[in-house]
Amino acid sequence: MKKLKYLLQIFILVLSLHTLQSCREDSLDVAELNRTEVANYSDLFNAFWDTMNNDYNYFSEQEESWDNVYKKYSPKFKKLTTFNKADANPIDAEKEANLAFKYFAEIITGKVLDQHFGLNVTIPLPSVKLPGRSASISAGFSSNMKYKYTEEDGFVSFGRNQRNPKIDNDDVGFVMTNDKLDPTTIVQEGPILAGFLKSDPETMYVQLTGFEVYPTAITDGAFPLLEDISDIEGINQSYFDDLKKLDNEAGTEFETLLKENLSSFKTLVSTIINSNEYNTYIEALNKFKNTELIDDFENSLTPLANFTQTAKNEFKTKHANVLPTLGAYYNASSTTEAQKEAVSILYGIYNKRIATYQKVSSFASTVSFFGFTFTDEFDVLLNSITSNYNFDLYQKLYNPITNGKAKKIILDLRGNGGGYVIDARIFTERFITQQKVWGYQRTKEGNGRFNYSPWTPVETKPHKFALQQNVPIAVLIDENSFSMSEISTMMIKSQGDHITIVGDNSGGGTAGLGGQDSFNGGNRLSNGYLQFYMPLMAFKNSEGKVVEAIGVAPDVKTIPTQEQVDELTTTYIDPAFDAALKAVSK
Repeated sequence: MKKLKYLLQIFILVLSLHTLQSCREDSLDVAELNRTEVANYSDLFNAFWDTMNNDYNYFSEQEESWDNVYKKYSPKFKKLTTFNKADANPIDAEKEANLAFKYFAEIITGKVLDQHFGLNVTIPLPSVKLPGRSASISAGFSSNMKYKYTEEDGFVSFGRNQRNPKIDNDDVGFVMTNDKLDPTTIVQEGPILAGFLKSDPETMYVQLTGFEVYPTAITDGAFPLLEDISDIEGINQSYFDDLKKLDNEAGTEFETLLKENLSSFKTLVSTIINSNEYNTYIEALNKFKNTELIDDFENSLTPLANFTQTAKNEFKTKHANVLPTLGAYYNASSTTEAQKEAVSILYGIYNKRIATYQKVSSFASTVSFFGFTFTDEFDVLLNSITSNYNFDLYQKLYNPITNGKAKKIILDLRGNGGGYVIDARIFTERFITQQKVWGYQRTKEGNGRFNYSPWTPVETKPHKFALQQNVPIAVLIDENSFSMSEISTMMIKSQGDHITIVGDNSGGGTAGLGGQDSFNGGNRLSNGYLQFYMPLMAFKNSEGKVVEAIGVAPDVKTIPTQEQVDELTTTYIDPAFDAALKAVSK
């Protein structure tokens, strides 16, 4: 089994919103539409329009009237006649599919405000038995895509439209690692690259390429703790008595064996809990929780794992003998059917008791990790933690933030497309010193175009081991900084004038994502033809401005030239980084 980072405590941020029933009425309605029944192009468009009408988050801010979209495009889709027609001319069918894609692109591109929004459309084609002929044709649409359509070439998507040249994350990492950072201070794990500058040992640089920090974090639930099981009962005496009535000698032998084994496991857990190694581990863990100093905790893991491996050997030997011993009796020619049934029931009860002991004591832990389930014993978990956690992240990144060694900080979120909301608690709020409103959120409430909740303020909350006082911080962003990188930028910027945002406007994708919500947000409708990717909620910044499709604006606008982008790894000249260094050095 592959080693994993076990028992990660993944938090859910519950955002409490009040509801408000809108008094506005929609002037156009596709009533009681079954979005899953699509028989023609008109149905396809209606399903798309109705889904947007009921689930989209930014109609109040949308410039183009959604009614006008219906009036303009409904007739266009009605004129298309080849949808799912087996007898349609294949060439005509493909032309109409591409024309439908063109219409969807016109409706969405540059007009749908939400930069997280995505739509995938699949259109069936006539079944033609020709080499390489597809039974369907698909295209994806986003709010800021680049595309072309011609009758000859059909519909072609070129992906996301880009405003300005951008430096690649890997190139930035190469330059920082090889030229600008003190190699003795560098730590690199997952999306994190951090270290202190050679030119200014008081300035910490942190590059975060994605908000996927939580797997590296040591949370309260990340480490196994044992529980005393000495008071838990064993196997009910009646099961042994039932076998002894049929075969007193075998029943007595098995009673002794199984009771001794259950007692042995209880003794094993008790021995570990009362050992010096376990007490040292617990003391070091508690110290870490109160200080985030990692040395003692890291040093406690291997001794406890080794002690546990030795202590469990006697039990494992006894436990391994149970099945062969009972199996030999079960398979003996002299064993009756009644005796087989009694010993089989007894063995089943024994295994259940062992499993209960393991689970209740946490000696064996079952971990669900991205849809997979793994079970390992206490010492295996300890060894895996030793191997998988990068404790340098605490020694070289988090501790210097807390203890004040980092007098100035450059946080590089360029090219950071976002990620997990929980990272705000684990990572971003380490740069927060005070509780402040950094923005406002709004969610969808039921069907209806303008059925939104009120805008509700969202606030920062300093991490337990956050900065102890304000220090100059520069946050680097560009147009590929999306979602959680934008949220984090707004959170940090809320702290005051000691924060400087440097670079280009971010991507403008601030709407909150998640699974489908009871308020109709987060729609993932998939009827075989339409698949939506639609956020749960809308956001405004602390000034009450919607920055969707606009992005977070930098305080210091710095955009590299294409020549600087192309030559970064040879010249080591990064204008945005230089501007950030200047900002924190004032």
